[in-house]
Amino acid sequence: WFENWAELQTVLAELVLAVPEWRRVLDFGCGPGIMIDLMNEHGLDYTGFDPSLEARALYSKHYGKYPNKYLNVIHDKKFDAVLSFDVLEHMSDEEIVDLNALFSDVRDLFVNISRAPGIPGHINLKSDEEWIAFFAENGRSFDKVKTALLREKYVTLRPTCCDAWNENMFVFTREGL
Repeated sequence: WFENWAELQTVLAELVLAVPEWRRVLDFGCGPGIMIDLMNEHGLDYTGFDPSLEARALYSKHYGKYPNKYLNVIHDKKFDAVLSFDVLEHMSDEEIVDLNALFSDVRDLFVNISRAPGIPGHINLKSDEEWIAFFAENGRSFDKVKTALLREKYVTLRPTCCDAWNENMFVFTREGL
C-alpha cells in the first residue's frame, strides 16, 4: 500500500500545485497522511483529516513532520479546496451530501472516485454522468476546465501507467465563492 501511494505522491503533488488558487487545502480521508509533509514543504497550507486513530499513528510513524496538520476532527472549514482520493466510493449518498454541506463555503472539491466493482467497501459506484448529476443536485457544477487540466497532467506525468486515475478525477465547483 505504501509503495503504491509513494509512487503516486509526487504525481498528486504536481496535480494540486497545478491549480494556483489552491493554497489552503484539506485532504479529506487522508489515511496515513502521505501528502501532508510533502505539500507543506511545497509551501501550501495543507491539512489532512481522517477519523481513524490507527491512520494517524501511521502518519506519526512514517511521516509526522507536521502533526498539527493531521486532524481527527474538523473545526475550521476555510479552505480553497477539499481533496478526497479513493474515499467517496466508500460512502453512502447521504454521507456525501453531509460532507458537501460541511464544506459549503469551499469553492472546489477535487476527487478521485474509484469505480472498480468487487472491492470490499466500494458501496457507491456511479458513472461519470451519475456523479456529475449527483453533485449538481447538491449545488456543485462539474468544472470541465480544471478536470481536463488535471486529467491531462496526470497522463503526462504517468504516460505508461495502467490505472484509471485520470478517468476517475473530477473537480466540482460551488459557484459564487
